[in-house]
Amino acid sequence: MLAKKRISSTDLIWILRERLSSYPDCPASIKIAVVPTKGSWTVVTAPSDRKAHPRCIGRIAQIEKELRKIYVLVKD
Repeated sequence: MLAKKRISSTDLIWILRERLSSYPDCPASIKIAVVPTKGSWTVVTAPSDRKAHPRCIGRIAQIEKELRKIYVLVKD
């Protein structure tokens, strides 16, 4: 197993935004944050965005799953 790359939450958000920009159901205005969890990290969104853009939330979850295999969060 390869070691995960260390990355800041700011850089993770940038990668997420780049990946989301290719999907028309994910507006650039959607609010996302990367927060540390016990031993990992997660992406959180505003409740209003979750309600207004459920397909985009699914895409975020899919991308998050992929990125968790690659990156470990470091303090900004």
